[in-house]
Amino acid sequence: MKKKRTPLLIGLVVLTGIVVLLGYYALQRRAKAQDADLVKPEDAAMRYRPSLSYQGESYPLKRNMSTLLLMGTDNFIDDEKQYEGLPYNFNLADFLVVLVFDHAARTVIPFQICRDTMCEVPVTSGGTQRMQITLAHTYGSGGKDSCENTRKAVEGLLFEAPIDNYLAFTMDTVPYVNDLVGGITVTLEDDIPALGPDYVKGARITLRGADALRFVRYRDTSLLDDNLRRMAHHRLYLTAFVDAARRASAEDPDLAARIFHTVEKFINTDLSVENVSTMTDNLNTYTILPAVTADGTYQPGQDFPEYIVDEASLWGCVRSVFCA
Repeated sequence: MKKKRTPLLIGLVVLTGIVVLLGYYALQRRAKAQDADLVKPEDAAMRYRPSLSYQGESYPLKRNMSTLLLMGTDNFIDDEKQYEGLPYNFNLADFLVVLVFDHAARTVIPFQICRDTMCEVPVTSGGTQRMQITLAHTYGSGGKDSCENTRKAVEGLLFEAPIDNYLAFTMDTVPYVNDLVGGITVTLEDDIPALGPDYVKGARITLRGADALRFVRYRDTSLLDDNLRRMAHHRLYLTAFVDAARRASAEDPDLAARIFHTVEKFINTDLSVENVSTMTDNLNTYTILPAVTADGTYQPGQDFPEYIVDEASLWGCVRSVFCA
């Protein structure tokens, strides 16, 4: 089991969680009364089985726990080639992280999943097929049905650990939010010549607009495992994003609402207004612990690279995060 010591998901939460959720709640709270019958996030997991099973043993789940699946989606072909009426779409779930809220400990643990992880994915015709988990989102319209399909795939991968809610966003949000917080400055940890001559190890680059999107999207497809390097770039970018977003939010109390107005069309979520309110408070006050991800190895696949996750490592991660 690996623990990333950089605050990877603090930035992700700010980018696609804290800022968006704050804006969403600020805009919606006056329009909708809170529904007393809605399930609170800390109680949502009670709808699921009380334990997980592994190799014939039962492991009780944490009772005071809730979870949010963050999905960053991207196209692998041009938009104009996507047709209505098909039982699938062309939006990959490139970024997958489960935020696990422990309400007793007042902590959030980000559980990071490599997009190329091979697992059983539900398909439109029924049943499942073994494929990269990023493809789970392609089954459906690209809307809520695709998000639900991805949630099922993630739960299956994680030994049926409960996923209470999801928040999906397209990678097109990056340049908008990047510029709304004043641009993001990163110190490069490696050379990225494909992005330009200035992108050398040790250089400080201020990313604005399309350059920010190019930075978080870039990977060398000629290298089998370069998605791991792209994930490192995500950590670098989002760590810097945290500081910029916090400074900008302190100076502009209306920033969250403005960001939400800007990126609303890129968001798909099943969160209720009450969920948003509680989760926003939690994200602002809980301790964000180091991200957890399972070990694995890359191998060539028939069409795309395959990440073969180590089962013992994966179970170790799941048990430490979800089980009492």
